[in-house]
Amino acid sequence: MIIHSRLFRLAAILLVPALLANNLAFAAKKPVDPAALKAKIQARGIGQGVRITLIDQTDVKGTIVAIGDQSFALKTKKGSEPREFEYAQITGVHNDRLTRGQKVGITVGVVAGFIIVVAVVLTKRFLDAKI
Repeated sequence: MIIHSRLFRLAAILLVPALLANNLAFAAKKPVDPAALKAKIQARGIGQGVRITLIDQTDVKGTIVAIGDQSFALKTKKGSEPREFEYAQITGVHNDRLTRGQKVGITVGVVAGFIIVVAVVLTKRFLDAKI
């Protein structure tokens, strides 16, 4: 009975920051300078995969096919023709895939969660067997 109470407290302690972080993640972003976005697109270069976030919060993934002064063109996997996007329409430029650090972080989190669950189950069984 005591273990269940502690588990509920632990779950509450872990859930509160997770829920608060979710609200912060969806907070309104400041407008981004179009010149900075152009520099990011040019740094990636033609032929590279990119994911962009538009002003209406939609994401578009594709390959950069052309870079101009006021806009650039992406060819999406589903579209046959490249789509033109003005730098003023964009709020963010991101990698198309997860970075190595993100993959390692996800793996470590999953393994740590598994170890915690196994430890809790074994502790519960050990305490029940002792009584």
